[in-house]
Amino acid sequence: MKSDCTVLKAVHHGISVLASSDKPQLEAEVLLAHYLNESRSWVAAHPETFLSETTLTSYNDSLQMRNGGEPLPYLLGYWEFFGIKFTVDKRALIPRPETEMIVEHSISIAGKHMNSRIVDIGTGCGAIAIALALNLPDSLVFASDISRDALSLARTNSLRHAVRNRIDFIQADLLNSMGKFDIICANPPYLTTQEACTLPVGKHEPRLALDGGPNGLNIVREIISTAGKHLNDGGSLLMEIGNSSSKILKMANYYFRSAECSVIPDLAGRPRMLKITT
Repeated sequence: MKSDCTVLKAVHHGISVLASSDKPQLEAEVLLAHYLNESRSWVAAHPETFLSETTLTSYNDSLQMRNGGEPLPYLLGYWEFFGIKFTVDKRALIPRPETEMIVEHSISIAGKHMNSRIVDIGTGCGAIAIALALNLPDSLVFASDISRDALSLARTNSLRHAVRNRIDFIQADLLNSMGKFDIICANPPYLTTQEACTLPVGKHEPRLALDGGPNGLNIVREIISTAGKHLNDGGSLLMEIGNSSSKILKMANYYFRSAECSVIPDLAGRPRMLKITT
């Protein structure tokens, strides 16, 4: 049954509901396109099309949830990372563009060698591991997470992109009981406990993947202090970091006295990734 609401009216309504958003029109159009099973360009090209009652109800419900802080990717059920669409839900963090740095550097390093062994620890939805499996067909990719739910989501995404038989999924606490690798990738929890409790991200995404302890360095320190015995000669650790880059670099130099340690900025110039090459 059709309603008396057109696409254009629905978009305008969405913009008013999402007025506090950074990009209310974009989000309104993306949500409406999602429930119409069409593209944003289709929405723009069909302003006078009437919506069904079912579509309108679903769209309005999603607007209210988004206005209440629910992340857009969770409402859509998918998000893009490194040009790849991933299923996302509350079992894992939403992949962010800045994390693509890890994939880019891993591809650059592994591309110089055959059969590189790569592990993505704390894999979440599997974004890093799957992007690497798709771009490095000769590499041996492993993905670990302490969360069984996150691993289930990662496996779903690996099936979606037909790389399930090329990734070994392991339930593990960081590098415990793991072997040796040429590249260790990690996007660990690096918010302080207070930040994880008070920032909007902590209200909707899994706390386990965000909370790095009182100073945000608990998991970072654990990875740096144990990574040496899990790296092959000439191997690299690539780890996303937040604040405290100077402390983290000092920590890296302490545990890797003869390695090359550096902090690489993201496109906005913020210290974003620790790179250690043995």
